[in-house]
Amino acid sequence: MTNIHERIKAARDAKGFSMQKLAELLGIKAWQTIQQWENGGTAPKRKRLEQVANILGVTVEYLLQGSDPDGDHAPIKLIDAKASAGTGQIIYSDDVKKMLMFRRDWLAKNDAKPNNVVAFPVDGDSMVDEHIIDGAVVLVDTTKREPLSKRLYVLWINEQLYVKQLIKKNGLWFAHSRNAAKADEYPDIQIDIDDRIVGRAFWCGFGL
Repeated sequence: MTNIHERIKAARDAKGFSMQKLAELLGIKAWQTIQQWENGGTAPKRKRLEQVANILGVTVEYLLQGSDPDGDHAPIKLIDAKASAGTGQIIYSDDVKKMLMFRRDWLAKNDAKPNNVVAFPVDGDSMVDEHIIDGAVVLVDTTKREPLSKRLYVLWINEQLYVKQLIKKNGLWFAHSRNAAKADEYPDIQIDIDDRIVGRAFWCGFGL
């Protein structure tokens, strides 16, 4: 069983924050305070704990008990697609309001472990025929990088991140859009498959 100290560290790691970064966001001068919380030396008081939970995108109940009122959820990191473009690295959003929570048992049913899953925000309508609309979010398993034709992936293309369908034709791989109404606007893009796959998409959600 984990304790509050381990859960603070786990939630901080999930956000990709250093101890110093978390301290800065909390308005704490010494990052060693965070270190003490995580090694069991001290623990934050209730008001401070609420601030910690808000910044890390989890609930107070999760930090205290390892669960929240809706069950056992895991925080999923959101890719900052604009910051990632052209860097060759995955950059995560600092917007705690966009930290997503998913049930661990649901992720397990999808053969996905929380630490391997990222959320990718969709910009544009190139995949509407797959019901992936502008402003939607897809979940991506970063361990599933084996290319499979006709499956959906997040890919590096022309120094940007996209969600596309992989298609193999005559031994070549193409990133294929799924918008029949605008097919001329979204032609297939031939890609070198090596190092292009971020992960396979397995879920999509959007607001109404």
